[in-house]
Amino acid sequence: MPDPAYEAFDGSWGAPGESDASRTADLESFTSGVRALDHRYGGALARDAAVGRLPAALGLLTPAAPGPDRVRLRTAVADLHSAAGWAAFDSGMTGAALGYFNTAVTLAASAGNTSLTSDVYCRVGRLRLHHNEPSRALAEFRLGGLAAEASGSWRAATLIKAGTAWAWARLGQEEKVVDLLADIEDDLARPAGGSETGPAFLTPTDLSALTGVVRTELALVVDPRYASLAVPLLTSAAEGYGVDRTRGRAFSLISLAVCHLLDDRVDTAVQEGGQAVDLCERLVSHRTVERLRPLRNEAERRRSHRGARELAERIRAFRPPASGPW
Repeated sequence: MPDPAYEAFDGSWGAPGESDASRTADLESFTSGVRALDHRYGGALARDAAVGRLPAALGLLTPAAPGPDRVRLRTAVADLHSAAGWAAFDSGMTGAALGYFNTAVTLAASAGNTSLTSDVYCRVGRLRLHHNEPSRALAEFRLGGLAAEASGSWRAATLIKAGTAWAWARLGQEEKVVDLLADIEDDLARPAGGSETGPAFLTPTDLSALTGVVRTELALVVDPRYASLAVPLLTSAAEGYGVDRTRGRAFSLISLAVCHLLDDRVDTAVQEGGQAVDLCERLVSHRTVERLRPLRNEAERRRSHRGARELAERIRAFRPPASGPW
């Protein structure tokens, strides 16, 4: 039976006879809906919705809308390409994802939207990290950092710092990671001011998840003692993500279970790892396989524990579903 939240997304925008401003607003709303699908169900469903609308979205750019309307429209079309890129990445379609991201960067730059430009570079960096290319990820984060600096968005800059810290952690550069995490804490201590919003998805829960994952990476690569520092952040993230952020909750639980294994809290790790796999089985997301790999590896190291052994075997047999949870 279809999920009501999925049925509510009708996948339409730009009714005949609408003004350019109305069509742009519809496109912005459509892109928000695409991201909601992606967060809740995984990239495949969102990719199909987004990619099918890309030609029509590009078609809105001709004839040119005047002045500020033109800037807003180009930004909206760029953001839809960014959403399509992220959904394609989550679907395991790396080449297509990079193509959509490239178009997104070009359009965002032509609109003068440096905050969105930074966001797209950050997403490409995350893609490189997923494919274990931390040096290439760092190159993308540097470009994103330049765009964030030009935008004056501290949230965009903080997101870039978190991604950069993740890449340095993967490379075992402990001091650089610690310095960046300290910078992020200083950023968070700033008083909120003005209308600065930065990347829409950088919520406190997202930031807890990101910085928790960075510390998990340090625990795996540099020193297991970082696991205890990651646990409260990942616990907060897992609790903070609701049913509308299934993938974020699943990924947070995976890292949390890894940290508990590193701390020899095997029973707790098995429980949380099982919950993570339960959620992954509801996601049409190819990223789940790679994200589960460290948990499987740590569980296999504790095969003398029945629960850990069963968790490792369950992950080894795991395959992402081919369709939604109905």
